[in-house]
Amino acid sequence: MKNIFRKRSLTFKMIFFIFVSVYLIFTGIFYYNYKVSEGIIKKDLKENVDYLTDATINKVEAMLNPIAELPFNLARILESENMTKKQITGYLEIFLKNNPEVYGMTVSLEPYFFGQNEKYFCAYAYRSGNRDTLVILGSESYDYFYLDWYQIPKELDRNIWSEPFFDEGGGNIMMATFSAPLYENINGKKKFIGVVTADVSLEWLKDFISGIKIFKTGYAFIISRSGKMISHPNSDLILNETLFTISIEKNLPHLREIGRKMINGESGLDDVEYKNVASGENSWIAYAPMKNTGWSLGIVIPVDEFMADINQLFRKVIHFALGGSVLLLIVVVLISRSITKPLRILTAAVDKFAKGNFNVSLPEIYSKDEIGKLCSSFGFMQSELNKTIEVLVDTSEELRISNEKLEEYSRTLEIKVSDRTKELSEKNIELEKTLLQLKDTQKQLIIQEKMASLGGLTAGIAHEIKNPLNFVNNFSELTLDLAKELGEEIEKLKNKIEETDYNYINDILSDVKQNAGKINEHGKRADSIVKGMLLHSRGKTGEKIPTDINSLLEEYVNLAYHGMRAMDSTFNVKIERAYDDTIEKIEVVPQDLSRVFLNIINNGCYSTNEKKKQLGEEYNPVLKISTTNLGGKVEIRIRDNGKGIPAENLDKIFNPFFTTKPTGKGTGLGLSISYDIIVDEHKGEFKVDSKEGEYAEFVIVIPKK
Repeated sequence: MKNIFRKRSLTFKMIFFIFVSVYLIFTGIFYYNYKVSEGIIKKDLKENVDYLTDATINKVEAMLNPIAELPFNLARILESENMTKKQITGYLEIFLKNNPEVYGMTVSLEPYFFGQNEKYFCAYAYRSGNRDTLVILGSESYDYFYLDWYQIPKELDRNIWSEPFFDEGGGNIMMATFSAPLYENINGKKKFIGVVTADVSLEWLKDFISGIKIFKTGYAFIISRSGKMISHPNSDLILNETLFTISIEKNLPHLREIGRKMINGESGLDDVEYKNVASGENSWIAYAPMKNTGWSLGIVIPVDEFMADINQLFRKVIHFALGGSVLLLIVVVLISRSITKPLRILTAAVDKFAKGNFNVSLPEIYSKDEIGKLCSSFGFMQSELNKTIEVLVDTSEELRISNEKLEEYSRTLEIKVSDRTKELSEKNIELEKTLLQLKDTQKQLIIQEKMASLGGLTAGIAHEIKNPLNFVNNFSELTLDLAKELGEEIEKLKNKIEETDYNYINDILSDVKQNAGKINEHGKRADSIVKGMLLHSRGKTGEKIPTDINSLLEEYVNLAYHGMRAMDSTFNVKIERAYDDTIEKIEVVPQDLSRVFLNIINNGCYSTNEKKKQLGEEYNPVLKISTTNLGGKVEIRIRDNGKGIPAENLDKIFNPFFTTKPTGKGTGLGLSISYDIIVDEHKGEFKVDSKEGEYAEFVIVIPKK
C-alpha cells in the first residue's frame, strides 16, 4: 500500500490529504455532537423513567398500605384486651364488613392457646358472593401453623406480604396475603401467640400496570421477591414464569443479572440492549424496588423508539455530509490542479532530459515561489551538466588508451603468476598428504602400544585366575555328586537309625548341597567373566575383520554388568536392548571396539550405581543399548539415566587424563583412547549428549567398510 501511494502524482496526493483532513475534522465534529445529543437524551430518559417508577410505586403502595394496616391494627387491639373466641370473631366480622377491598381476614393462634383440649384455633372471615362468612379452621389434615403465611412472620418477627397466588376457590383470581404477628405481654416481655392476616385481590394491579405505556411498544412489569411475574403484558407468564426462567428460555443471560439486582432491592437503568419478550424490540430496562412489599417494578424502554429523533437527525446529517463531500472534492481538485500545473510542465521537460536530450527547452516560469526557483535551478544544472559532459568525453578517451596498455601487462602477469601458483599448490598437496600419513601412523602406533599392554595384562590375569577357578568349579561339581550319592546311602539306612538323627543328617546334607550349588553357580559366573577377559585380549590390534556388531555389543554388555556385580553385590540395573537385525557383519577391529563398548558401559553402570546410593528406592537405574542400520554406516547408542555430565565438562571428557571420578576410581584415559579408536582408527564419529542429574548418552557412528 505504501509503495502504491508513492507512485501517485502530486495532484492526487494533495487532493487526498486535503479531502481526508477536512472530512475527518467534520466527521469528528459530527460524532461529538451525536454523542452529546445521545447523552442528553439518555439523561432526560433516566429522569423521566425515575419519575415514572416513583409515581407508579407510590400509587401501588397507596393501594396496598391501607390493607397492610388492617391486620396490624387488629393485632394491636387484640393484644390490648383479654382475648376470647367471641371477641376475635366479632372483630374479624367488623373489620371485614368495614373494608370492602379486603377479600378475607384470619386470626390464627398457637396450638393449645385456649387449653390442652383445644389444639387448633384459626378464625377465617371471607366474602362469599354478597354475604360475609366466618369459619373456624384447623384439623389434623390442615395444620395451619406449618404454612408459610404463618411461619414466615413468626420466624422473621415482622409484618410481611406473601408471594402472590391464584385463589382457585375464589374464582381463580390473583391475590396476596399480608401477615402481622400477634403477641401477648407477659411480665413486660412479648410472646408470640399467633398471626393476623388480610387477603387482597391483585386484579386491579394487573390492569393498572398494563395501562402504563412507554412509547409504542414499551411496557411495565412487576416481579415478586423470588422473581416470579406478578404483572406482565403476556398473561401466560404471570405466576408461571420467573425472570430467571425467561432468561434461560430466551437465552438472555443479561436478563438474569437484572433479575438478581431487582430481587436484591436495587434500582437503576440498564442500557444494555436485549430483545424484550413481549414485542421482540431492542430494549433497555429501568427498575426500582417496592420496599413495603419486597416486590420490584420494571420498565421496558424500546431503544429504537426513544432514539428515533436523533437517528432521523443522524440520517439527515449523513445526507448533507455526502453532498458536502462531493462539493468539497470538486473544489479541492480544481485548486490542486491549478497549483500543480507548472510542475507538470517542468516534469515533462525533465523526462526528456532523463532520456538523454540535454538540450531540451525548459518552460519559462516567472513566479517567485518555490516552483519558479526550482525551474531556475534546473536550468543552471542543465548548463553545468553540458560542460561536465564535454570534459568527461575527453577524459574517457585518455582512460581508454591507458586501459589497453594495462590489460596487456595484466595478461602476461597473470600467466606468470598462474604457473608459479600451480607449482606451489602441487608441492603443498604433497606435503599435506605426507603430514597426514605421519600423524595417522603416529596415532596408530600409540594406540597399538596402549592396547597391546592392556591386552597382555588382561590375558595374564585371566590365565592366572582360570586355573584356581577351574579347581573350584570341578570340586564344587564333585561335591554335588558326592552329596547326591551320600543322600542315597543315608536313604538305605533310614530304618536303621533314629528318626531325629536321620533328620539331622538330612539337614546337614541339604546345607552341603546348597553351599556347593552356590559355589558352583558363582564359579561359573566368574568363569564367564574370565572368558570375556580372554576374548577381550584376543586378536591382533589394528586388524579389521568382518564382525557381528550386535553380538559383540551384547557380549560386553554382559561382561560389564557381571563385572560391576562382582565388585558390588548390591548393584543392579535394568538393561533395555534394541538391536537392529538388518545390520550385516561390518569391517572393524573387534578387540579395540570392544574396549570402547566396555569403557562406556562401565561408566554408565558406575553413574547409575552412584545415583542409586544417593536417591535410594525412589530411583530405578536403566541402561539403554540400541543399534541402527544407516545404510553405509552403523549407529550405536548407549544411554544411562545416571548422574549425567556437567555442561562445563562436555568439551573436556575426551581429553587424556581428564576424569570426574574420585581419586583411584579412574585414570582419565578411557574416553580418550575410545575417541582415538572410533574417530582415528575406524574413521567414525563419537558424540556425547547429557543433562546433569538426568542422563548421559554416547552415540557412535562407524562406516561399514
